[in-house]
Amino acid sequence: MLLHGAAFLKDFLIFTSAGDSANIKQWFVSERKNYDIWVTNYSSTSLLNKEFSDHYNERKGSKFQNLKHIFETERELLSHYKAIMVLDDDIIISPQSLSRLFTTLVEFDLWMLHPAFSKFGRISHQITARQLSTKLRYTNYIEVGCPIFRTDKLFDFLSVYESSMSSCYGLDYWFSHHFGLNVEDKYAISDRDYCINPYEQFKSSNGREINSLNSPAEREGMWEDIKQRMGIDNFKSREYSRLSNPLLKRVTSLPRFTAEVVFSFLLESLIAFKQKFKS
Repeated sequence: MLLHGAAFLKDFLIFTSAGDSANIKQWFVSERKNYDIWVTNYSSTSLLNKEFSDHYNERKGSKFQNLKHIFETERELLSHYKAIMVLDDDIIISPQSLSRLFTTLVEFDLWMLHPAFSKFGRISHQITARQLSTKLRYTNYIEVGCPIFRTDKLFDFLSVYESSMSSCYGLDYWFSHHFGLNVEDKYAISDRDYCINPYEQFKSSNGREINSLNSPAEREGMWEDIKQRMGIDNFKSREYSRLSNPLLKRVTSLPRFTAEVVFSFLLESLIAFKQKFKS
């Protein structure tokens, strides 16, 4: 494992459990970033992406399984960071946006923050889709793909998270259930600093890498077991309030936002056509 001395640690940390489709190099390249990167390599290729990490280890498992292991073995080191982002390894986002997300979490005294998803990529929950008119939205829901946690809150969650759950399926509902469902100003989605969650069709690897750990049916079964034992409900996501984008920012962002909408419409139409043709 590669470790820094505490005196050289930055204020924030990105943790990622990385495989063959990782996009870590893009996050690492800036010298002005305010975060370190911890890579847990779960692939069969030794030392993969080590050169783009500040901390590194190799371990099989899902993202939160591997983070739980580090929490149990390197808790003192993690405690030096003010906030920790648990980032899917294929997310496309700039170092500038990553750094601003961390400062946003601190500035607004948030417990959890998530970048909105661009329509150039996959969107699983409509509430996470990027909005043109807002820069920040307070919600009751934070997706599992790339949440930032205030470190004490992440520690609180990891203390109850069960390593036997070898899937991240459903964890986004568990977060809010654990921290409180009626909290209106501690969870937020950033529309100013957003990211792209790549479509599987555009990735170099064949199929979803998570399927090498367990099948969709197995993931759903593990989540149902946790839900029953913890008393967790799949609540409906909602917004509580929002901070508006300045008019000038909306105007300058409109061309790219329009391109995202058109791209999403065309791709979804193509996918629907192909499925109809196959049937």
